[in-house]
Amino acid sequence: MGAYHITYSPELKEVCLHFDAGCQFRCHGCIARYHPRDCHLEEKHKQDENKSLSIKEVVAYLEPLDFKKTIFLGREPTMDPDFLPLARTLKEKFSTHNILLTNGYKYITEKAINEVCVGIKAITKEIFRRFTGQDKPEKVLENFKKHYNSCIVLRTESILIPGYIDKDEIEKIAGFIASIDSAIPYRIDGYIPTGVYSSDKIDIFRRPTEDEMRKVKEAAQKYLKNVSILHQGTQLKYKVNEIY
Repeated sequence: MGAYHITYSPELKEVCLHFDAGCQFRCHGCIARYHPRDCHLEEKHKQDENKSLSIKEVVAYLEPLDFKKTIFLGREPTMDPDFLPLARTLKEKFSTHNILLTNGYKYITEKAINEVCVGIKAITKEIFRRFTGQDKPEKVLENFKKHYNSCIVLRTESILIPGYIDKDEIEKIAGFIASIDSAIPYRIDGYIPTGVYSSDKIDIFRRPTEDEMRKVKEAAQKYLKNVSILHQGTQLKYKVNEIY
């Protein structure tokens, strides 16, 4: 276990650490499973993973870089035993602003974490169960409230999958977020079919169109003040480099 992939955005002064621990969920089309390297890299890469690095090795890769933020992501960082020790090390050594990307199934309270982005997959129990393999969407929602009440910087995101997690479900999620605070930032990502990453995988779901993304954004904006979308037509604003 540990970080197996490191990317760096010089203009943002931001590092991404991808972890290879397991995950409580078995989400359909999981990007960390089908595309283990950073999908924002311009260069094409093999789909296999590097070996995992020790905390000392990660620090050695980061020392030459000028960075202020570190994003912890991958399958599910909260399940990786190196995650919190590494976050503490980077906070102490580099005074980093540490951001956790999580499915929210496990609540983390830790001074070394400055910001949390919770991926809310679904609210409807049957949709949540079919998509994640777990039975308790309320656990994610309860942990989301805990994060908010802890006064940590909090944002959230969901995936729009036409015919599966669609506009109606996204609107329910937006309503839940608004019931806590309508100013919480919410990003809606367009689904990427698994066949994009592996020619031997045939996905029963498709990408949403730009028009579908626009309409779901408008639906969420009925509840929330800060809604953004990310889809196939979105242009990258900043270069991303592979460090390891």
